[in-house]
Amino acid sequence: MNLAMFCICLIAFRLFVVQSIFSHKDVERLHEYLTNVSKHVKPRINQLHRVNLDVMLSMNAIQDYDEISGNLIFTASFAFFWKDELKMWNPFNYNGIKSTQLPILQTWVPALLLKNGVNQNSLYTFSNIMDIETSVVTYDASGDAGFIIFGQYEITCESDVTHFPFDEHLCTISLYTIDMLNGISLSSERGIFLDASIANAEWIIKPNSENTFVKNYTQTVNSTASITTQDKIEFSFTLKRESLFPFLNIIFPVIILSFSHFLVFLLPVVSGERTSFSFTLLLSVVVFMTAALEQLPPSNNISIFNIYLLHLFVFSILITTLVVFSIQLFYKDTYRTKNGVLLKVVLLFYGCFHKKRVADENTKNQSENENNEAKLWKHVAIFF
Repeated sequence: MNLAMFCICLIAFRLFVVQSIFSHKDVERLHEYLTNVSKHVKPRINQLHRVNLDVMLSMNAIQDYDEISGNLIFTASFAFFWKDELKMWNPFNYNGIKSTQLPILQTWVPALLLKNGVNQNSLYTFSNIMDIETSVVTYDASGDAGFIIFGQYEITCESDVTHFPFDEHLCTISLYTIDMLNGISLSSERGIFLDASIANAEWIIKPNSENTFVKNYTQTVNSTASITTQDKIEFSFTLKRESLFPFLNIIFPVIILSFSHFLVFLLPVVSGERTSFSFTLLLSVVVFMTAALEQLPPSNNISIFNIYLLHLFVFSILITTLVVFSIQLFYKDTYRTKNGVLLKVVLLFYGCFHKKRVADENTKNQSENENNEAKLWKHVAIFF
């Protein structure tokens, strides 16, 4: 038993020493062996087999979302994992090297495109040559390969402002292969990673809203009359607006403004402030409508708040019209006009509710008719 334990410890010590003393020449020999294979060749011994590419999305930060255009700007990293059958080695042949890294310009990397990109469809958004030269693919001796790419991307999202400012928008990041020879099949066992994402002041990702869908679709190439199958992977999540700021600065003032319209009839007609107050409220509604239109997209997807503003606008115009008409009734004895159909209808309603008062005023003598008529129209204006 002691001899067996001694042998195990000796082997473990030797492996540790071997792994800790490999030199740069050993790494150069390994790289020379790995780069001897063309980077344009699919990493399969049997070239008819497809490369199973597992994709993971890590959302870093949401930079901006414009609900008018439906464009989302975000920073994220994509991690790709696959099995490379052409880059496998025995660690004992290279002094115990079990893993290494190769520049992306010297090895095979997957060709994927961003389907719903705005300005560009490429995932490889390198800003300078240094970013390209420092990007590497990590390999281990068993052929497992991994590659991580970072970048800022802009995609299109569905814009749904029906419940503004409590609106939510579904965003989908669509990746698809461009290999017409069915060389890559997509999967996503790791899905979306959101724990490291930085919060945005206006938008957050709704908890438990992320989903991953893998689809495949076929298309026929007319020139060769062959059918190719391409895979597409979709990472979807829901953006939720931080509603406190728009509620306190837009929604709540509009609600208070809507109830302020009723105060116009509490002002005495002789004060001369009814008209100015009603027109001021009407202009205030127009200002809030303009502010709301700047944040909402011009589409058939109309928000409930926009419909509420429209009703408030019509309601404000109606109140302003009624205020002007009530002032005309109040001063009808001063500016005498013929009793039109509208005035007769108002008198009819007034008579139905105040039959006794009308009868008393009609029984008075003729010398008081003018004074009675003036009082009558003032009562009618107050009633109206």
